Amino acid sequence: MGHSSRHRCPAIAPYGLVIGYGNPVRGDDYAGQAAAERIRQWRVAGLQVVTKTQLTPELAPLIARSRRVIFLDAAIDRTHVEVRCIEPVRQLTSSHQSDPAALLALARLLYGHAPRAMLVTIPAYDTSLSLTLSPATERAVAYAARLARAYLIRRYWPLRTQAVGAS
Repeated sequence: MGHSSRHRCPAIAPYGLVIGYGNPVRGDDYAGQAAAERIRQWRVAGLQVVTKTQLTPELAPLIARSRRVIFLDAAIDRTHVEVRCIEPVRQLTSSHQSDPAALLALARLLYGHAPRAMLVTIPAYDTSLSLTLSPATERAVAYAARLARAYLIRRYWPLRTQAVGAS
C-alpha cells in the first residue's frame, strides 16, 4: 500500500516563514533581505526568517513545513509597497525555476503541502553597485517589514492584490 506524500512533511510551523531575497551589493535590490532582517530582529516566536541572494529549489522543504510564507523582494517598476497573494504554478517547466509560485508548486509536489503565500514587493530606486539602500527604499523596507509581520499573525488573508502606500 502506498502512502501519502504528506507524511513526509515535518510538523507545520505555527506562524510560518519569511524569505527575503535580493543582491546585497546592488543597492536597493537588497530591500527584500533588509526587510527580512528587520523581522528577524523582532524575534517572533514560531517564525523562521531566511535571507538569500536568490530563490532556489532547496527552499521547498522549508516552505512545505510552513503554515504561511511571506516572500520579500525589490522591484524597480514600483513606487509603493505591493502585496499579492501567490498561488503555486499549475505545471513546473523546470526544477530550477526560482520564483515564489514555482517554489510553492515544488513544495506541494515533493512534500504534499503548499502553504498560503504572499509576495511583498518593495520599490527599488537605485540598483547600482552599492552596499546601502536609498532613503526612499529604506523607508519602504521598514513599512514592508511591519506589513509582512501583520499578515503573518492574521488569521485570514485577503484574496486580492493590494497596493499599499509606503513613502
